[in-house]
Amino acid sequence: MSDLKAVHAYRHLYRGLLHAVQFSRPARYIARDQLRRAFREQGAKLDPRGIARTLRFLEAATRTRGLEHNILKNLLITAYFRYYDSRRSWRTVELAMKHPPK
Repeated sequence: MSDLKAVHAYRHLYRGLLHAVQFSRPARYIARDQLRRAFREQGAKLDPRGIARTLRFLEAATRTRGLEHNILKNLLITAYFRYYDSRRSWRTVELAMKHPPK
């Protein structure tokens, strides 16, 4: 029974995230990866109240471009650059050091 609840929670959260980011390419992949990581974490427990609060937050981010939208956007941008900035090749770093911006 808890597996079914976890699947429903995952689907509701994922659908809410997709609507909140308006299906934009980099944001939906970063959000998906974070959600997957959270649900695959060992020892994680399902919190129905937390899921309900998160869904309300995502619905508010979907409705208007207000505070919730900006918070979600900033969280996803931060996660994006944490992931991709750590994946820069050494060649890119080396070239940046040789030719600093003026």
